[in-house]
Amino acid sequence: MKLEKIQQDFIAAIFNADRDTAIAHVEGDNRLDASQRLGIYRGSVHGILTQSLGDTFPVCKSLVGDEFFDKMCDIFVDKYPPTTPFFSHYGDKLSTFLGNFDPVKTIPYIKDVAELEWSRHMLWQQASKEPFDFSQIASLNEEQQANIVFHISSNLHLIKSDYRIDHIWFAHQDDNDNQLEDINIESETEVNLLIWKTDNSIRMVNFETNTTNNLSHNFSDNFTDQDYWRFLNSVSDKTKITELASEFEAIFPELLNKGIQDGWIESFTCD
Repeated sequence: MKLEKIQQDFIAAIFNADRDTAIAHVEGDNRLDASQRLGIYRGSVHGILTQSLGDTFPVCKSLVGDEFFDKMCDIFVDKYPPTTPFFSHYGDKLSTFLGNFDPVKTIPYIKDVAELEWSRHMLWQQASKEPFDFSQIASLNEEQQANIVFHISSNLHLIKSDYRIDHIWFAHQDDNDNQLEDINIESETEVNLLIWKTDNSIRMVNFETNTTNNLSHNFSDNFTDQDYWRFLNSVSDKTKITELASEFEAIFPELLNKGIQDGWIESFTCD
């Protein structure tokens, strides 16, 4: 039998609980039969991945409790087996999973909390990049300039939520005195979070109020924080420069300039 077939059978047993075919490849003895030996491998893999998920999503784990989280991860691991050998890249589907997982329907904000935790986790993995030379725009012809698409920085993540997931996250940090029970979790307006990486920290600001965790941004009198939020989301959606100019009209040049100065517009291409 080919090694590839044996590996596929073994993977199916580890992640889908379909052990019948894989058992034929395992030898038992008088202490443990083939099924028990295979179960040890399955339990070990699930345990390692569950621990990794707990390290990446500590707030989600705290919200549901250790026992519930571990059992939930056992289901998640079967549904979304790892596709990379790097533990740091595992867990990107947890937010999607939680949004469709009936036992957490009573915690509707946990999906967005998972997205927030994943964003912070991935930002830590991002390496710094050399500044892009935006003066290249001047060397493009008219047709090329019309097809410019700006790219949002890989060190910036944008998250929308109906819940104060920023306050929920802060309430679970050791250096914060706020208690979860004191938070008005449902926000009266949409929470618009910008999360970005600096040289040695992950920062976060909510554009509903302009300030979160003593951070603030100063805006021009010509546009609001919501204008800037919409602009950055449009850039993130890879909207062409001509459409950006049409949508934001007179304030487009200033928005673009601020995005570049803040380092939140990373580069451009001509599609």
